[in-house]
This record gives sequence, structure tokens and C-alpha cells, in this order.
Amino acid sequence: MAGLEFRGPFLLVFALGQQLGTLLQQAMADAPLPPNEFAVYSALRLMQPTTPTQLAGALGMKATTLSSVLVRMSRSGHLKRRRNPADGRSVILTLSASGVRVTEACFATFGVAIEAFRRQLRIDESVLLADLEAMSQALARASADLADSGSDEADLAGAGG
Repeated sequence: MAGLEFRGPFLLVFALGQQLGTLLQQAMADAPLPPNEFAVYSALRLMQPTTPTQLAGALGMKATTLSSVLVRMSRSGHLKRRRNPADGRSVILTLSASGVRVTEACFATFGVAIEAFRRQLRIDESVLLADLEAMSQALARASADLADSGSDEADLAGAGG
């Protein structure tokens, strides 16, 4: 790996995402849902009832990207939406009975992937999870900082400065 003796956090996480995608594609080739959709279904199953904003935040997805997945879920009959009684504007999401069934039908193949990973993991999984959560939180804060500084710069430009 000429020039890549040390991968920084962004390159390493990118590579991890690629490796994870490959592992999940291999293990879940015959599953009823592709891995990216299974992630949404699985998170919704654990969080329900929830809002699209909360679900997108937990998954680290843009709302627009999640919206397209939710449309497919609705068309498949796997998603139930109801008005949020707290504000009347947003919606509350839950899986339909068929959505729960298709999610659970992926558990065996997903289990193959996670068990293969755990057999190869050479550190304590709880330590890894804590470090990954810390990185996730740092990325979220960094993104918010950049969004805030971008709006500050726009305010200054609009004020002639």
C-alpha cells in the first residue's frame, strides 16, 4: 500500500463501508431485502413508532434519501403512516405486519454476516461500538458546525461583509 501506510479516519471509514457492503451482499444474497433496505426496516422495527426525522437521524441518512426508501416500503405494503398527534403535521411511522415479517425473514442471512464478522474481530465488541458511536457523534457535530458556519458566512455576505 504505497503511500497508504496509515489511513486517516475518513479513508478508513470509507473502506470499512465498502467492506461491510461486500460482506452483507455475500451473506444476504438470497434475503428478501437488499442490505441497504434491511438497515432501514431493521432500524424502524427497533424504533417504532417514530418520525421520519428521527429515523433518518439514527441511520445517518439525508431525509430525501430516506424518503425514497419509505415510498418503496409503502408501495410494498410494508409501511404504515399516521398523523403525529403531537403536532398534526409530521407523520408517525411503523412497519405493517408484512413489513415485520419481511424484516424478520432477513435475520438468518444477516446473522451469518454478523457472526462471520464476530469470529474475526480481535477486540472487545463493546469497545468497538463505543468508539464508533463517538465517531458518529463527532461527525454529526462537525456537520452541524459546517452548516452553521455556512449560514454565518451567508449572513455576512448578505450584510456586505
